[in-house]
Amino acid sequence: MLVIPISSALYDTFKELATSQRIVFITGLPGVGKSLLIQQMALIADELGRKVHLLQWDVSRKAFETPAVLERYPEIDGVTDPIIRKAAGLWARDAVVQWDKTYKEDEHILIGELPLIGNRLIELAEVHDDEAEALLSDEKVRFVTPVPSWEVREVIEKSREKTISNPSNEKEKLDAPPNVLRALWQEVNTLAREIGITKARPDSPYNPYIYGGVYEALLQHRNAISVLVNVVLNPAGSVYDMDVIESVQMASDEDAERIINEVESRYTRDELIEAVENWHAIITANPKVPDPGPELHLPLPDELGVIAGDTSLTAAQKERLKTLLAVPMDADEDSLLAAIDGALDALKESIPHDLVKADVHKFDVYDSYFNVKRTEGNAAAVYIAGILKAYKNVLVDMSEEAHALTVVEKPMLRIALETTLHALDL
Repeated sequence: MLVIPISSALYDTFKELATSQRIVFITGLPGVGKSLLIQQMALIADELGRKVHLLQWDVSRKAFETPAVLERYPEIDGVTDPIIRKAAGLWARDAVVQWDKTYKEDEHILIGELPLIGNRLIELAEVHDDEAEALLSDEKVRFVTPVPSWEVREVIEKSREKTISNPSNEKEKLDAPPNVLRALWQEVNTLAREIGITKARPDSPYNPYIYGGVYEALLQHRNAISVLVNVVLNPAGSVYDMDVIESVQMASDEDAERIINEVESRYTRDELIEAVENWHAIITANPKVPDPGPELHLPLPDELGVIAGDTSLTAAQKERLKTLLAVPMDADEDSLLAAIDGALDALKESIPHDLVKADVHKFDVYDSYFNVKRTEGNAAAVYIAGILKAYKNVLVDMSEEAHALTVVEKPMLRIALETTLHALDL
């Protein structure tokens, strides 16, 4: 059942991808809604007359987990052995080439699921000197990273608790539990610190900017996009229930044995462990230096364009906001804080008491957007107040020794603020 609202930007994006692309890989951590979005894209593609084929990490690796292999390389604490992870990745590069040769007609589409983290099919993002490289870098192949907002991520974690305790599909028993989701997020956050995307503390909660930034860097050699998921999707059944699938890509027993043998001969055990632990070498071997004034990679809410007609600002409020806009982004902190406090003070009379709450460890422009959803009147004033509080949080926090927010949120919030105010003709 299709649950993505057909009036949403998410539906438009997925319909365009299902129409124009030959291969679409959905990338990202467990717990960002990949399985549901793969199901939804498959349904949309089927409605468009495409024949849908799947390549998924949890399915693909099973071909390599034969009794003989597991006897030598058992799963420990739910973690797949490095040799199986490496073998599945090398197989996947050959698999996409063979699929492309087998299903040449435009009606066919391959939808893949790539966690990437921990060397889970990371080979598809790496540049290799082989036949697969030209295909993987082709404009008809798109890598898509869904980036949940704070609220959507929270809903996904709560939903995962329910499906783990009461699975409705056998595959749900293999899903990572909430504690693993949080541990994987910490790994991404640590990686972001290492490559200079953020100075957020290692134990900072999920942040869409950091998450999207890391996966954008991992996919720097591919045609990749990040898609903000800011609407909660409620599947009617299991996200693994799909009856529109033409084929599922898996290694044959012979291929699995051949590739396992190949990996064993190519690496010593220590070399293999080191290679898999350095799965992020795409960026750690050549880290990207953060742009001091980055563009806003994640889009502002679509609703921003229509709320202008639903709000009214007094002359005094407009004047305070204009005063803030006149202060350069690189001005000293005291000048910026004074201008922000002045604007917040002027907006107090236009927003419900204590509606806009700010938590220095997580509040950002998207939290501000969800405040808009909680109010019926003067939505733009509420939205602006939220951005201002987030902006203030960043300035104050970045003056502390241990930063809790990202170094890129300051320009992002300024861009969001300016975009909002321009939408209101200020």
